[in-house]
Amino acid sequence: MTIRTNGIREIILEAAREAFSSKSYGDVSMEDIAKIANVKKPLIYYYFPSKSELFKAAWDEAFHKLEDKVFGVSENDGKYVKKAKSLLRSYIDFLRNDRQSLRLIEREKNRFYSEKGSSWEHIKKEYDGFVNRVADVLSSEIDSNSAEYARAVTDIVGSSALLPDGQMSPDTVELIIIKSLAR
Repeated sequence: MTIRTNGIREIILEAAREAFSSKSYGDVSMEDIAKIANVKKPLIYYYFPSKSELFKAAWDEAFHKLEDKVFGVSENDGKYVKKAKSLLRSYIDFLRNDRQSLRLIEREKNRFYSEKGSSWEHIKKEYDGFVNRVADVLSSEIDSNSAEYARAVTDIVGSSALLPDGQMSPDTVELIIIKSLAR
């Protein structure tokens, strides 16, 4: 069986997403990823020169999927309530349908605020931009605290992805947030 070069990179990236969504960055080794991908460790280094570069690539992919899901619909809506509900429902849908990507994003959120290095700065900048976009959608009704509210919303949805399945359903998360918007 012949696998295209691009296919091997994707297999490695998928294995990295799986590993980083189930364990913290520090607890994942390149050997772990090689085992999941069923490849030799040097092959990983051919595509990704370091663990941090591999994490960045896996995080970027998961994060762009989140952004596409959350903002793809809501930016086209007109009324505030409709826009906010659409954004939140899209975010909750992402939680329901791609928990692995959301876990990968959320598991290391505290790390990129404390670590130094270009990969972590890039990730922090992207995440802060995401929160600011959520704040922009919510700002027409929430006014001065929209950034704080957006951070709380992203923290609630994100942290619920880290809970064991069944502890807090996406429906419960959605209900809590939507009800708080209605105040």
